[in-house]
Amino acid sequence: MVANPLLQASRIHTLILDTTYCQAQYDFPKQEAVVQFVLEAIQAEAFNPKTLFLIGSYTIGSIHNSSRKERLFMEVARVLRKKVYVGAAKLRILQCFGYAKEDLQWLTVNEQESHIHVVPMWMLASFKRLKQIANQYLGRFSLIVAFSPTGWSFGKGKKKGTGRRFQQGTIIRYEVPYSEHCSFSELREFVKFISPVNIIPSVNNDGPDSADAMISLLLS
Repeated sequence: MVANPLLQASRIHTLILDTTYCQAQYDFPKQEAVVQFVLEAIQAEAFNPKTLFLIGSYTIGSIHNSSRKERLFMEVARVLRKKVYVGAAKLRILQCFGYAKEDLQWLTVNEQESHIHVVPMWMLASFKRLKQIANQYLGRFSLIVAFSPTGWSFGKGKKKGTGRRFQQGTIIRYEVPYSEHCSFSELREFVKFISPVNIIPSVNNDGPDSADAMISLLLS
């Protein structure tokens, strides 16, 4: 973004900033590092041919929100050259994003063709919900490996890294700090680059005090 000639030549007076992760604790690894972690985890867990891999994705109605997280499973499909199951509605949305046919060929709406499925994020929120999924696939899959990509996995008091692994019986759950929102350091770098006169935090802004606190962090 800093190489964008329009931004380089423009003087920004007021910046309305997505401050979802405007706290120092939310300084994520690069997306490329998280994607690589997921790729290596899938390869490491694939020793059992009856393993079902689940990758979380949002299912909010708009194209903007539905697009979040898609880079993760698209890279999994492209690099591993494996079919990835997505719902018909999500496939129609992904077809609007300008992906090459070579990439879209790895997506399928037939779940029988794939052992890597894209599912709503809420389905991966707990082992209880994952157990319900496991019960649906009894006889076909004997191991469930789920990836929950969210920046909130990088919160206060949590071990930093490109991912964390949890296991209960035949269910494995990974939390990976992948987000399409800017991390804290990226927000600060962008503010420094833009150097606006005014900053308006658009998230977690409960009034002048919280806004001033976030602005102070961004300018520190």
